[in-house]
Amino acid sequence: MVFRGRGGTEQTGHGMRAFRILLAGLGLGVACGSASVSAQSPLFSTKPTQPAPTFGPLPPMSILTPTAGLGPQPVDAMTPPAAGLAPQGIPGAVYSPWGGDRPAGGDGVGANGLVTYELYARSGPSILGQAGGFNGALQTGWVNQIGSRTLFFNQAGDAAWTLDLGLGNTYNKGNRLDHPVLVEVGSLKGDDPSNRDSIPLGIRALRRSSLNFGLGRDWFLDGPGTVGQTSDSNWRFGTDVGGRWGTASVGYEPVGDPGGYRRHHGVYTGVYLGTALNWEKDFGGWILLAGVRAEWTYNWTNLIPPLDGNIQDINIMFSLGVRF
Repeated sequence: MVFRGRGGTEQTGHGMRAFRILLAGLGLGVACGSASVSAQSPLFSTKPTQPAPTFGPLPPMSILTPTAGLGPQPVDAMTPPAAGLAPQGIPGAVYSPWGGDRPAGGDGVGANGLVTYELYARSGPSILGQAGGFNGALQTGWVNQIGSRTLFFNQAGDAAWTLDLGLGNTYNKGNRLDHPVLVEVGSLKGDDPSNRDSIPLGIRALRRSSLNFGLGRDWFLDGPGTVGQTSDSNWRFGTDVGGRWGTASVGYEPVGDPGGYRRHHGVYTGVYLGTALNWEKDFGGWILLAGVRAEWTYNWTNLIPPLDGNIQDINIMFSLGVRF
């Protein structure tokens, strides 16, 4: 509705009032929207933007270790222990008995030093000593050995306990008919000893193959002998004791009957006492070794009963190997 007031002006009624209220509301909404955009976006803000916050370097990684009377204390885990100091153990931690890095005062097998490994090959003459019933029937033979050794070093690295496991083979050629052995056999007349006959046998060869195992001690004469610590070259002296278990065979023929060849097999056992001297050369990640070894052995065999088959011999071997 339109009303004409004084002075000829037109006045609005209720409709005009509502229209004005609507326009006022729209203007307030636009102003609020502009203020919101201005507050949220720097494109509509007259204030200077604030620089992004910066952070310094991260602190070193640390772990917490209990300290008596002080509770857990931070310890810099990236800082190595001072030279000459052994790493300190954490209460409740269990350390392997085979490693070299452990707390001061550690004990157990290998607890005070490194554990290293060695591969070897040995070869040389086998000189017969007392040979029982084979005396004079066998010649000087040849022995070959291969195997591995584990060395448990002390803390200084100049001595080590050793564990040896290997294989061996010894061959002795026989004198055949030049020095036959006499073997008593029962006659058809009965078991009376007076009725036994002695048959001369010519020995062709004696062969022995065995599994060897031993324990020993090594000493390094020119400082530490561990890989990476030895000074260019070194000398090592060692002793060990061990045993053998394997199989043996003997080939023979009756004198005057070359076609009557026979071979007997049997299990044999033995013990040995050895000593060795080695020269070693360090190549950084591994060590080359070469030397000489002497063994006294005693072997129990029963190849041609009732012939005494127990044999003693001395092995002189040259050795070559590597340690890592």
